[in-house]
Amino acid sequence: MNSSPSKQPKQAGASKEAQRKALSPKVKQLLYVRAGGRCQLCQDYLLESDELGYYEFNRGEMAHIVGQSLNATSPRSDFPLAKELRDDVENLMLLCARDHQTIDKAIEEGNFTVELLRELKREREAHIKHVTGIPQNHHTCIVRLVGRIRGNIVQVTRPECNSATLHHHPARFANFALDYHRQGVEIDITMLGEPEENPTYYQTAQLLIDREIQLIRQGVERGEIAHLSVFGFARIPALVYLGFQLGNKVGTTLFQRRRVDAKHWHWLREAPVQPFEWELIQRSPQVEKVALIINVTGCIHRWELPDNIDDTFNIFLLKPTGIDPHADAVLTVESLDQFRQTYRQLMAYLESKHKSVDQVHLFLAAPTAVAVACGLDLMPHAQPTLLVYDRMPRKFTAALSVN
Repeated sequence: MNSSPSKQPKQAGASKEAQRKALSPKVKQLLYVRAGGRCQLCQDYLLESDELGYYEFNRGEMAHIVGQSLNATSPRSDFPLAKELRDDVENLMLLCARDHQTIDKAIEEGNFTVELLRELKREREAHIKHVTGIPQNHHTCIVRLVGRIRGNIVQVTRPECNSATLHHHPARFANFALDYHRQGVEIDITMLGEPEENPTYYQTAQLLIDREIQLIRQGVERGEIAHLSVFGFARIPALVYLGFQLGNKVGTTLFQRRRVDAKHWHWLREAPVQPFEWELIQRSPQVEKVALIINVTGCIHRWELPDNIDDTFNIFLLKPTGIDPHADAVLTVESLDQFRQTYRQLMAYLESKHKSVDQVHLFLAAPTAVAVACGLDLMPHAQPTLLVYDRMPRKFTAALSVN
């Protein structure tokens, strides 16, 4: 007997599909807003396509963390979550088609568990809420200085800079204003090798830094740059020189790489604040002769100084209060501020009590942000020149002058 199409038996898949409850418009809206219209795994923007020319097209897929159905074939459906809660926005992720398929196909290997997906969703939604709350005019020009340190090179990537500035306080959008034509770092001195092998290392490094600083100054004059975020990984004298050349014409935030966790360039927010102090460790009646040792990450001893720093010198020591110098002495921006305040007090003391001094011999065992701050906080023309020394490889050698 012939049957009409309307009386054909329904296929199992079609029956199963008919049982699926459609998500409410409110839930859909909440999900897209919280995700910022982006895949919550790969961050691809899902409300447009450029595969065949640009056009608006919703490519987003709403994926259940705990499967909508109680059926064993539904992804992660055996997780103890009530059926009536499975269509809530808290149990949904906005994904691209590729990542939707990935999280469902990877179940057998034990990847993308409910706990992991919930954490990824929470982090992504918190990030979107944070970023969309930053005023549009809160942007900062990224300045990166990268060189070799004892054979080591650290990449200062755009994503790392973006993450550090977005989650600093106050938060700012990273702007690579000086990097119009290149994808690399803005001030790259890695090609110079090491000063132990290159007698013109610091002269050339100064020229490269000066060239880029000139671009910054032009950007400031044109009103294109109102704030700087500085990331540095290079030899200490080059960092001090960079800080001084940047000057104080615009607000500047210093970042430094640390080893505590994966967020290498983030300042910690809850670590203890480290105070600093200075003292005179060798006194001389010749007030025009001054040397300064700054011990933050390590100890430079009096006997390690070169022969020209003899008994006729007044030698000052700036160090952390109450602890021995160590690699993580400065983990918070407040600790850096404490150092800068103590350093400025010491320089003001030298300006007052050692007026005849033309040059301060500077020896640094310090993290990168502290080195940059030593140049940044030096008052041009009013305070003495800093003759910055570098350890090459075991004895200290005068590298360059600042101011």
